[in-house]
Order: sequence, then C-alpha cells, then structure tokens
Amino acid sequence: MGKRIIVFALIFMLSFTGGTQKKNGTQDNSAAIDKSPDKSAALRDGGITQPLPEPASASHPTAVPLSVPEHPSGGMPGEKPPEEIPVEVLISFAGDCTIGTDESFSYVNSFPYRFEKVGGDYSYFFKGVRSVFQNDDLTLVNLETTLTTAKKKAQKTFRFRGEPSYVNILTEGGVEMVNISNNHIYDYLEQGFQETLEVLSRADVDYSGEGQIAYYEAKGITIASIGYSWWSTGIKDGLAEDIETARSKADIVIVSFHWGKERSYYPNSTQITLGRYAVDRGADIVVGHHPHVIQGIDYYKGKYIVYSLGNFCFGGNRNPADKDTFIFQNKFLFLDGELSESQGIIHPCSLSATNHVNDFQPVLLEGEDGERVINRILEYSGRLKYGIKREDVIFGE
Repeated sequence: MGKRIIVFALIFMLSFTGGTQKKNGTQDNSAAIDKSPDKSAALRDGGITQPLPEPASASHPTAVPLSVPEHPSGGMPGEKPPEEIPVEVLISFAGDCTIGTDESFSYVNSFPYRFEKVGGDYSYFFKGVRSVFQNDDLTLVNLETTLTTAKKKAQKTFRFRGEPSYVNILTEGGVEMVNISNNHIYDYLEQGFQETLEVLSRADVDYSGEGQIAYYEAKGITIASIGYSWWSTGIKDGLAEDIETARSKADIVIVSFHWGKERSYYPNSTQITLGRYAVDRGADIVVGHHPHVIQGIDYYKGKYIVYSLGNFCFGGNRNPADKDTFIFQNKFLFLDGELSESQGIIHPCSLSATNHVNDFQPVLLEGEDGERVINRILEYSGRLKYGIKREDVIFGE
C-alpha cells in the first residue's frame, strides 16, 4: 500500500512539471489574444488591415509579414520622387477695340460699312492676328463700345455702339475676356451697359471692371482680372483691397487701367504711381489703354507695366494718323504650383492691313515695319526709371 502511494505521488509530480514547461516554452498566441479584449480593440483602432495570424505550432511558428511603409510619392523607399511637370500659361493683351461706330460718322468706310463689304464675315476683323490669339491660353482686350440696341444716349462728343451680334467678332477671333472699365461703356446709359453685359455673358465672353473681378481657369491655373477707369491716385485703397481679394483666389492677378492722356506717348505721373503701386500690392502684370497711341513699358520688380497698348480693332476713327500698335504677351511658368518665371513677348502690329484707310483688321508686322514699332517701344521705355531693355522681352516669337 505504501509503495502504491509513493508511485502515484511520483506520477502526479511528473505530470505537473511537464505542463509548466510547455506553457513557459512555445506561447499559445491564440489563447493570449482571446484573453485580451482591450488589446484587440487597440489593434483595430490602430488601423491594422491585415488579419491576425493563426496560432503557431511549436515546430513551425507563423511569420507575420512586416508592412513596408510607402514612399511619400507612392513608390518604395529609396526611389526618387517624380519631378513636378512645369505648367506654362500664355496670356495675350491688346488695346482699344471699338467694334462699332458713332452714329454721327459717315457710313462710308465706317465699321458697319466694312462689315457689310466683307459679307458679314465675323472672322474678318481678327484674321491677321488670330494665329496669336488662338494659340494662347487667354486673350484680354479693352472693349471700348457698347453692344446694344438702346437708343437713348449720353450727352457727350463720341458715343460708340455696335450691333449685339458683333460679339461674334470677339469669339471668332479668339478673345475670351474683355475689360469694360472705360469712358465709353455707358455711352448708351444704363440700358446699353446692361445689354452689353448680357450679350457678353450669352457668348461666354468674360468681362472685368466696373466692380467685377473675372476669374478664368487655364491648365489648372486660376487667373484673376481687375479693371478700372481712373485718372486719380485716390483709387489706391480700393485697388489694394481688390488685389488682395483676387490674390486669395487666383495664381495670376491682372490689373487693367483705362488712364492717361490721349495721344501722349509717355505715361503721366498718375499712371506711373498707380502702375507700380498695383505691383507692390500683388499684381502680376498691369496693362493700360486710352491714349490711343502706344507708350513705353516698365519692368518693375520682375513684373511688366504696359502703360498703353494703343488702338487695336478701332472703329472710333476711320483713318488714324498713327496706326502702330502691338500685342503684349506674358508667359507665366509654374513649378510645384508656384509662379517661377515671367517672360514678356511683344508682337508689333498695325491696326489696319492697309495704310490709306482703316480697314479695322489688325495685322502682325515683320521686317523693317516690325523693327520700327519695336524701336519706338524701346525709345519710350528708355525714359522710364524701370523701362524695359531689349533683353527684357522677346520680340515676335
């Protein structure tokens, strides 16, 4: 009996010792996880998307694969991130476009007369510069007329009006936006003004000025355009606010001014002050019109101030003595979403394809005529403190 008790005790002790050795050796992972509900919740909250491993056997423990962190660009560690693709935006600017006439003008050789002579061909007027306008990202001109059927007019010397259908001249010519802040947009009073806006809107021609900031998208870049008709520096506070508003929404900010003295080839002190102030407040380019002749260009803090683009498609004069004009283009280069470079391009032009009369068809000038216009621009610019030099722009690219 005593021997049986001793043997039984030995068997019991050996069994107890073997169980302890197993538990201290290969861990039963499934049991551990099942007993840790808080840990399971933490794993779920931590964002683990892989299924938890099956319990491992003593001879073949399960290897949990490591999750390799992705490179910020989406590639693997050590890979070079893809280079940002540069974005180039090209904007064209031209001067006074009076696609209409004053009713006091003789019909012969007037704008409507020419329109009739070419068989009502809307594409005729910008045919000579369409290669420039249709190969840019945005074209902006000064619309110095109304497009209305209104009869009641302002009491002033010249009152310009074009048929509402003349808006097709803009669209056929590749003009996407116009400035409406000038001294002729109210020639046919409020009715003429409102009808002009309606005509432009129906034709999908954007407009800026008279309190309206226009926004335009090109290649993922937002362009803002602001316009003023002003002859005093008293506009400074409003100008600064408008530029700040536009800058908060846009990558490029354009400011247009209808300013200066008619038939003067040099900007006055108000033009110079306002133009440079606009750049100081955040404008990327400033363009001007109203003098009806070309003026010089400032290159101020890396930005262009084009004081006067002159006349362009101009129905306000059947045969102006000075037909020289130009298209100014600004090429903006963006890298990583930030403006990196700005390059000016000048295309010398004549506002008419014929010299003896205004045929209202601006054309590009080449050779001696083109060089003559370029030299005039450089001469006028040479009198400005920050006037452009030949190396600051490209000519006729």
